Amino acid sequence: MTQAQNTPVPAGPTTTSQDVLAATLAALMPLGGGMLIMLGYTWIGVFGAILGAAGAVGWAFWWRNKHKVFFPADLRGGSVGGVGALVAVIGVLLFIAV
Repeated sequence: MTQAQNTPVPAGPTTTSQDVLAATLAALMPLGGGMLIMLGYTWIGVFGAILGAAGAVGWAFWWRNKHKVFFPADLRGGSVGGVGALVAVIGVLLFIAV
């Protein structure tokens, strides 16, 4: 056996695209949560802000349960794109509400 055959294969090397997806997710999740709180506040007031905060926590909880960790090693572009689309919809609703 040669040295190359004895070398263990890394479990999951990070690539630039995975780093970009993780950074995008790290930017979108707090942005979306904050916009959800602001949307609830503009629609209902303080009670809406509380509901928005509960929704943001529930969203983060759902994401973690779906992927088993908050930043999985094998992020898919579709998952991050879905979060981006959701944040865009919340942003449009917030823009209309203001």
